[in-house]
Amino acid sequence: MLPPAVLRQLYVQGSLTNTPEGATFKLRNSLAPATVIGLDIAVDGQKVPAENIAVIAGGQKRAAQELATAGYKFNVRDEVTILLQGLALQPGAHKIDIKAKTKEWGELAFDVTDTPR
Repeated sequence: MLPPAVLRQLYVQGSLTNTPEGATFKLRNSLAPATVIGLDIAVDGQKVPAENIAVIAGGQKRAAQELATAGYKFNVRDEVTILLQGLALQPGAHKIDIKAKTKEWGELAFDVTDTPR
């Protein structure tokens, strides 16, 4: 298991944004290739339902629930946007807990704090 301090490098600080579809943030892989097979997100201690999480990469939006069967190859230098559908964040700092299940590294868990732009 990689330590949370190292995993926090995946989060693009300042990327938290409210959009008409919901809150979004970006992850950029600067560590090592991984095949993501599960994704759990909580904001301010409230778990986001799996059906409300989507991964946007290369112009394509995929439901996080699809990761268990299809997986997502997250290569070094890749950047993805995570969409939390229907979530509108109030101004101020928010704690985001991110857990990703990967084939290569097992479960990776870390948290970040960011303010919506």
